[in-house]
Amino acid sequence: MKPSFPRPLFAALALAGICHTAHADTLASESQIRPLTDKIMAQAGAGRTDDAYAAMSPYALIDIRALEAARVNARSTRMAIEAQVGNSVGYEFIRSEKVGDSLLKLTYIEKTEKQAIPWQFIFYKTPAGWAISAFSNGDNVDALFER
Repeated sequence: MKPSFPRPLFAALALAGICHTAHADTLASESQIRPLTDKIMAQAGAGRTDDAYAAMSPYALIDIRALEAARVNARSTRMAIEAQVGNSVGYEFIRSEKVGDSLLKLTYIEKTEKQAIPWQFIFYKTPAGWAISAFSNGDNVDALFER
């Protein structure tokens, strides 16, 4: 039986275009995306949620207030999640999917002692460069197998 996670932490943050955003830093080339998401996931995989969000936030087109609310919520529910699935023990890159020339999705799992937690990052190529347009993490491991 799959553990039931507190839902507020795992609500998707696919908010690009919905909220007013602050100016995001951008990545000059597509080759810089994977190193950034690896850095974010290294923090998540070590159980350092605040540091993962801090690494992501400069490049997020997501409304900064929504991202900050998600970070605070993630921190507050972290202990409850760890009680159910154990401590974070690392991460694993799953796949990269590109649609056209302007959208790239990277999928990872945060590995815990008892369960994988999917993380997804969608990057959009703005006129200034690549930035995170949407982000989500959750407990729907089955979705990783849908093709």
